[in-house]
Amino acid sequence: KQWYQRRVRGKQTTPSKMERLLLLSVLLHLATSGTVRYVDQNKAVTGKRDGSWAAPFQKISDCAKLLSGPGDECQVRAGEYHEDIVVKGVRGEEDNPAVITGYKDERPVIDGTVEIKPVEGKWDISGGKYSGEIANKIWQFFIGDTMMTNARWPNAKFSDQGVFDGDKWAGTGDNCHIDVANEEGTIENRGSALKDSNLNVQDAIAVMNIGKWNTFVTKVEHHEAQDNSFTYHHTFGDFEIETGLSRYFLEDKLDLLDVAEEWHYDKDSKVLTFIPPLGTDMSTATLRGKVQTYAITITDSQHLLIKNLEFFATTIKASSPSKTEYVDKITLDSLKFMYPSYSKRMLGEIGLIEWTDLSGKFKGKKPDGCCGSFKFINNYFYGSDGVALAYHGDEGSTLENNYFKHNDWTSANMIRYGGGMATIFSDSVNDVIKRNTLVDNGNGCGIRPGRTSNITLNHITGQCFGFQQNDGAGIQVTVKPQKDVRIEKNWVMDSPKYGIRFDGERPKIGEHGNVMRNVVMMTNGVNLKGDYHKAINNFVVESDRTNSKEGKCSLCMWKTVRRNLGVINQHSTVINNIADVANGGFVFEPQGDKIIQVKDENGKLAVWPLQGTTVDNNLVGFDYRDLVMDPDNMDFRPVKKSLADKNKVGPYERSARFYWIPGRQEEKTSSPVPPNGSTNVVAGRRRHVMWLTAYKSKNHQVYFGTDEKKVESATTSSSEYIGEVKGEGNVKQIPAKSKVKPGNTYYWRVDAKIGSTVIKGDVWEFSTI
Repeated sequence: KQWYQRRVRGKQTTPSKMERLLLLSVLLHLATSGTVRYVDQNKAVTGKRDGSWAAPFQKISDCAKLLSGPGDECQVRAGEYHEDIVVKGVRGEEDNPAVITGYKDERPVIDGTVEIKPVEGKWDISGGKYSGEIANKIWQFFIGDTMMTNARWPNAKFSDQGVFDGDKWAGTGDNCHIDVANEEGTIENRGSALKDSNLNVQDAIAVMNIGKWNTFVTKVEHHEAQDNSFTYHHTFGDFEIETGLSRYFLEDKLDLLDVAEEWHYDKDSKVLTFIPPLGTDMSTATLRGKVQTYAITITDSQHLLIKNLEFFATTIKASSPSKTEYVDKITLDSLKFMYPSYSKRMLGEIGLIEWTDLSGKFKGKKPDGCCGSFKFINNYFYGSDGVALAYHGDEGSTLENNYFKHNDWTSANMIRYGGGMATIFSDSVNDVIKRNTLVDNGNGCGIRPGRTSNITLNHITGQCFGFQQNDGAGIQVTVKPQKDVRIEKNWVMDSPKYGIRFDGERPKIGEHGNVMRNVVMMTNGVNLKGDYHKAINNFVVESDRTNSKEGKCSLCMWKTVRRNLGVINQHSTVINNIADVANGGFVFEPQGDKIIQVKDENGKLAVWPLQGTTVDNNLVGFDYRDLVMDPDNMDFRPVKKSLADKNKVGPYERSARFYWIPGRQEEKTSSPVPPNGSTNVVAGRRRHVMWLTAYKSKNHQVYFGTDEKKVESATTSSSEYIGEVKGEGNVKQIPAKSKVKPGNTYYWRVDAKIGSTVIKGDVWEFSTI
């Protein structure tokens, strides 16, 4: 009662209604503000650690097990933490989640490795190979900053990305075959390289891209030196091996260890053998081995935020083991994953890799259609063996401003012949996949969305750049997810795969997909199978790639899917696109009991015209460099008074203030247009500079000149300063005094402002013709 009474001139009186409401809100805030606890492994404490600032926990796990309600936090100080962290029973709230975070600007590292030393105190050295018994069972190995490569044939290594190169796999010969009934398979090597190697590869692990877009892992059952084929236990389903396209490599046998940066571990003898990277000083080198799959496992938790942490050789898993113990509203924000996942092939385990995976489904089902909404914001994924990120849930997940590079060099993500996986795999509904950058990832597919997704402002380059896997696309949409999918304002470039692709053929096709205002260059193009699709205002050119299987259209709206004569795309819409080649696919027709490919009157393979109910106002076959400003330097705005400008064709409009640039926003400005180091910028069309704005910045200061040092040191009072661009604008006109002329080199810089803080940008340069 004392809280609800006050004394006025010696008398007690009751507070007003407004005062009671105010007091109630304060009490509610106190009740839901949660408890903040601290973790600091480096702070010495006398007595019991209780998570207070004075006595922080030494382990994150001790703090995590106390997370319970809204506002509870574990703030982790800098350091390296090696532990198993279990998060269970958390009940945060939408505006007040439970939190595990790095303290302020500190970035603690959660490490899935341990230091490796020989049990006997020193390594045995013979012929450049180091060997010795070690105490830990490991399945990934690092020397210094170098991730070592499992001993393999043919040789390739991760450090120079050779492992992504399909030419460093062995090809298959004509005498490969599968006996499904007896579960037996035979792989013959194309050429005589396996025979000539004189290796006995029996008991090695075979990684085989033999199921078109499927790659499988198995053990070599029988092989003898100088044999040019081997047998394996086939459990992968019924299909034919396309010998001209299939490939394989062998690994994880000591006999295969023969070059620097390879390693082998014998789980029975516990002996580690390796050849260090060239130039390594082994007296000072740090050796580390992976001993952990998941550092953080999450179950039975809702409204949880994990933020500002780094993961090395370990990762996160969230799962819903039952209908009542589900996960939902989990957010991963500003996390850095370095080599998060790795197979256990070195230990002889040939099952699927355990990658970063969040699932709101229990036993493959949705828990009453309620759960599995996740947010992945501003994260970094590098060097995952297998899928970089997979998530499964009900609806409303967001994947925004993330970066994926050099993930998945085997694509061995299936155990049965089927649909395949991707660098980013979604089994969800109504996702927003926005502003992500994917660079040189190995899987044939970059983004494989769930149903009714909005995929916008992503920059995908070099997907499956080494052609280690057949089929695929930068953005690949299977049949059911095509309905109402929206793929808009993405750049997909420089890949031997399709840029954007819809799957399906009669009788199973997708419908009502939307592909609008995308730039697709130097890929296999855009291929939309199905019906009732819309392809509007896209720019699709340079699709005739060396490894292209189709290679006959950049913008493809097929009438039939090769020899399947079921007609598709009769109700689709194709308008306002720019393409160097566009058609409806090759013409096939029945002839007797066969279906043959038809030739035209000139003896060339005949093609259908673009298919659809409305096919109009497309610019096909024109020199696209006459239509847009400078496509070789990422400027796709229409040339003034060109057909693209007059007819409103292509993905961009003329704008003096804003030019959309896809991809992840960094802490400072990035993705300059013209690109840094360009040497062929067309002077007559270069009146503006553009850039990708910095993350969370709204104002930018621009500097421009011909002296690199002056531009680097310039301030807002310098003559190189050409003004500030406010809001979301990212276009700055070059002033008349600095008019761009042919044959010169120009330097420029864009600083980002966040409040009163100025984040200095890099100095970029371009040269003109």
